[in-house]
Amino acid sequence: MGKITTHGDVAFGHGSGAAFAYGKGKDVLPHSIIKVEDKDSSKIAKWGDDNAYPERFMKALSLNGAGGSGVRFMKSTHYGQGLQLYNRTVEDGKEKKMLLDVNAYPEIKEFINRIKGKRFSTEKIADLETFYIAFPEFILSKDFNKIVSVRRQPAAKIRYEKINEKTGLIENVYFCHKWTSGTTEDSEYVEKIPVIDSYWHAEQVKEYCKKKKIYKFIMPIFYPLMHETYYPEVDWHAVYRNGWMDVANSIPEYKKSLFENQLNLKYMVYISEEYFLRMYKNEWDDYTAEKKKELRDQLTIAIDDHLSGNKNAGKSIQSVVYKDANDQWVKGIEVTPIDNALKDGSYLPEATAANSEIMFAIGVDPSLLGAGIPGGKMNTGSGSDKREAFSILTSLFKTKREISLEPWNLIRDYNGWPSDIEFDFANTELTTLDVNPTGTETTL
Repeated sequence: MGKITTHGDVAFGHGSGAAFAYGKGKDVLPHSIIKVEDKDSSKIAKWGDDNAYPERFMKALSLNGAGGSGVRFMKSTHYGQGLQLYNRTVEDGKEKKMLLDVNAYPEIKEFINRIKGKRFSTEKIADLETFYIAFPEFILSKDFNKIVSVRRQPAAKIRYEKINEKTGLIENVYFCHKWTSGTTEDSEYVEKIPVIDSYWHAEQVKEYCKKKKIYKFIMPIFYPLMHETYYPEVDWHAVYRNGWMDVANSIPEYKKSLFENQLNLKYMVYISEEYFLRMYKNEWDDYTAEKKKELRDQLTIAIDDHLSGNKNAGKSIQSVVYKDANDQWVKGIEVTPIDNALKDGSYLPEATAANSEIMFAIGVDPSLLGAGIPGGKMNTGSGSDKREAFSILTSLFKTKREISLEPWNLIRDYNGWPSDIEFDFANTELTTLDVNPTGTETTL
């Protein structure tokens, strides 16, 4: 059996006769064959126990304002001011980045425009920030010498094929618009797409595709795996797995139900039958039922008018107290305030804590989204606090961007664009108005 290359727990790579076979003899690298534990008959590696983890997660996230805002903030920060071309020089021991005009490179400009490069970048970043994995799909020319197109296939709609135990490789992915626990690789709604190892360089990819007559493939990109075999277990998804997101999402639902179902009553008024007997004495027994109801209604309206409205705030009701036939004191009329479950903002502190936990997990300083710290003064921070928080956040995106730029580097090398051209996303740096009237600067 030929040998392959593995990285992490996911096995892609080279091998004689293997799915990603590349070369013979000296070109074959040592490897370890991976054994899989999932023994069901399906070839699809489930994402979650029911193969619907992305869909379940996105449904929960769509109900959570803090989570949605946090992810949106991370996506925008990752993209910055958009994709830029530059080259790197070193002068006096210091690195300098020089921005390049894309108009000076017609082939690159035409390619970016043709594939809608801005959309491709934002969609790919959306998958990386949400699921820590993205699945760009590459299309080759008829002679295999050029990548003519690239597009993002939504991560939530992709599933890996299980590792081939004979080769230790993941050979394909499957695309489906709506996965269920019963969806199989044989379904007419499922498309199988070859996978290329993201560790391969452009010449390896080109030679392999020529050999296997592959015109379309997916090269997954993902943030480093820790112990996972197929799909990243996103660290900030801990708030979904441990219940904080459920807490944050359940409180608005509870409040909404309370508003819809709670009777809007302020007082409970008790009127003793003894009141009418004492008020109307012997006449009461002679009244008809209709007359008694009329008198009761008149009293109810009078009490309601007396207690209702702003001008009656603070008024009281006087009523005598009687002894009934059992020699027990009875209040003729008693007014009792009804407790209002909404008056004290019940559960709102828990909602605030849950939303802050979500933003902390995502990695967004709550002050950047206008929130304070639970247990603190709940202020939103000063302008300098926000600038420092944003500066720290953008400085952490270097490793993420190195992953998200991998498809552009492959296209550059595959298509033979100048090797000294590099890609990056320009940062937005917040400044004070005395430094820049717009309050921002763009840097590489």
